[in-house]
Amino acid sequence: MRSNLHWQVDLLDAQQGLGVHRQSWDRLNHRLMGRHPMLDGIFVDALLRHFDAGGARLAFARQGDAPMAMLLLTAQPRGLGVWSSYLPSQSQIGPSLLPTELDVGGLLAALPGYASELDLLCNDPRFGDLRELPRVPLQSLPHALTMNVSLKGSFDDYWAQRPRKLIQNMRRYLRRLQSEAGAARLDVVSDSAAIAAAVDRYAVLESSGWKGREGTAVGNGNPQGRFYAEVMRAFAARGEALVYELWLGEQLVASRMLLARGGMVVMLKTAFDEQFERLAPGRILLQLTLEDLFKRLPGGVVEFYTNADADLLAWSTSQRWINHVSVYRHPGVAAVYGLLRRGRGWRARAQQRPRVDASVMAQRSGAVVERFSHPREMPNDALALLGQREQAYVEFGADWFGLLADTVFRDAAQAAFYVLRRQGRVLAVLPIGIQPGDTGVEVGALANYYTTLYAPALADDLAPEDLLPLMLALRQGQRGAPAYRFWPMDPKAREFALLRDALRLAGLRPHEYFAFGNWYLQVDSDWASYLKNRSGQLRSTIKRMTKRLAAEDGGRLEIIRDEADAERGIAAYEAVYGASWKVPEPYVDFIPGLIRLCARRGWLRLGLAWIGDKPIAAQLWIVNAGRAHIYKVAYDEAFKAIAPGTLVTALLLEEAIERDKVAEVDYLIGDDVYKKTWMSHRRERFGLVAYDPLTLRGLLGLARQAIGAAWRRLRPNPGPPIDNPPA
Repeated sequence: MRSNLHWQVDLLDAQQGLGVHRQSWDRLNHRLMGRHPMLDGIFVDALLRHFDAGGARLAFARQGDAPMAMLLLTAQPRGLGVWSSYLPSQSQIGPSLLPTELDVGGLLAALPGYASELDLLCNDPRFGDLRELPRVPLQSLPHALTMNVSLKGSFDDYWAQRPRKLIQNMRRYLRRLQSEAGAARLDVVSDSAAIAAAVDRYAVLESSGWKGREGTAVGNGNPQGRFYAEVMRAFAARGEALVYELWLGEQLVASRMLLARGGMVVMLKTAFDEQFERLAPGRILLQLTLEDLFKRLPGGVVEFYTNADADLLAWSTSQRWINHVSVYRHPGVAAVYGLLRRGRGWRARAQQRPRVDASVMAQRSGAVVERFSHPREMPNDALALLGQREQAYVEFGADWFGLLADTVFRDAAQAAFYVLRRQGRVLAVLPIGIQPGDTGVEVGALANYYTTLYAPALADDLAPEDLLPLMLALRQGQRGAPAYRFWPMDPKAREFALLRDALRLAGLRPHEYFAFGNWYLQVDSDWASYLKNRSGQLRSTIKRMTKRLAAEDGGRLEIIRDEADAERGIAAYEAVYGASWKVPEPYVDFIPGLIRLCARRGWLRLGLAWIGDKPIAAQLWIVNAGRAHIYKVAYDEAFKAIAPGTLVTALLLEEAIERDKVAEVDYLIGDDVYKKTWMSHRRERFGLVAYDPLTLRGLLGLARQAIGAAWRRLRPNPGPPIDNPPA
């Protein structure tokens, strides 16, 4: 979104709030954010009036007369042209209404002076992930782990899915409350005439505790108290404010202030009487509040907007990270700041952007990251997740990765398996390899040229933020690695997007690149119909050479499937491979190990052509999950005139279609011309390389990436890649 976009930046009179822009702001909040309560004009006006904080500027973009984006910024930059969001502590998300497809380069140019950086603070990715802003260099940093509770279904169903420890604790708290304090009462205040008194009671309650002693409590006469009184009163006039109160007789022991709009409830503030801390009144009130909200707002969502610890996360149905996103005017600025972070001069800035420690991040998110050197060391639930993914592709399973670890990545320091779990549940298994790369030692996929497709094993309901503890643990475990490379991957798969976004969240700079083309056959007929649709030349070759092979003394074709014949098959395969044009295998144990593994698992289809006792062609096919993988092919060049490779391909293809009933035949790696003869479609495999801008080699990698991208833009366009050519 770029053409005809005009940015304007106005200095606001804080006492007037948004002023003449209020109506446009609310319309934009409705269109972009679904009427988010904390981005409502009432909330924003009150922030400006009660927390001047040196003033604020309103930046807005128009396309013609239509407002396309609006955001509040500080009145003045800090440092050398560094601007940031206007963000008093009472707002847990930045007051920014920005479409993620918007080009904000024009905003940097429109700011007074020379704006080198714009810090968009407290961005909630659920309402527009600003890490996806196009055409500008940016960096991001996780700030706070927030959470929500979905109000779909019933409270009983929700509660039954809570961790056992939480359920047991709440039963104990309720029994203690009843035995020691008697009957408790829940009051829900929503009437506009009564809401002001409820806010006053809240202020008295919070001021009686530690916040009052530290001078940070909501008070009846301080700016915080006036702010919440105004916000709650204005929202209550629309029927959108709630105060939940827990009473013991005439004693208020806990209170919560909420806003409810557009199917969303926002928990604003909570307080409890510290004299009753042993009775856990805050937790009891939370349970009663959620129980009521399931009835009051079915199908909605409760947003907590807090920096949740592990105890609070036990109440959540979903978590995500609130991020600070920094946008730079030029790529070089981001690189320079990356270098500055490594020196003493960055210390003051680092106080505003703390380095995220993996262990602390995992603890706060309720996550645990474990590291293993081999699949045989992994717990059963992690192996089960790999087993589920193996049903989609043979190379996603524990047996495949174990074979790679045993035969290719033999050094214990070369392979690692990171397991992410939260509240006991395995969320991800990330097989990792360490090997030489373009920027020195690279960390990334446990993969090499034997790998045709790679993906981490991920649970079904993950967001990139869920993987952040895993990415940070990987960075911490491989400190100083300049680049992280994951390939080959399906660019349309969810694992690709999740991994890319999680790498970006961890402070790396990911880039996508083309790895290779992949030809495959969508099986939609029987063998006879398939062959009828091949070229006349291919059909003639198969017919003639079948007769010629049969005329040879002992000429025959064979398919080995069973474990009992595996060793004989390995010997035949190696004899053919040694007589072929192919270079020797650098890892001599891999292919024999793969044949044994496939035979044991029932995946093996080893096609052989013989003349007498001499094997003259061999092809290793793997059949799994409705797909036949054409993994290795070779023939003895002395018998090229008989076309033994073509005959073995035809034999195995007929077997895959007629007996194995596969839905797809995959020719795996490369755009070799002969593959089009047999296959019907083409797709592409990509890789991800993520550079660490805090390392010198990582910066050099980024520079090479930028130069390469510029060169590709200057080259003539070769045209679109082949997608679905005719068979």
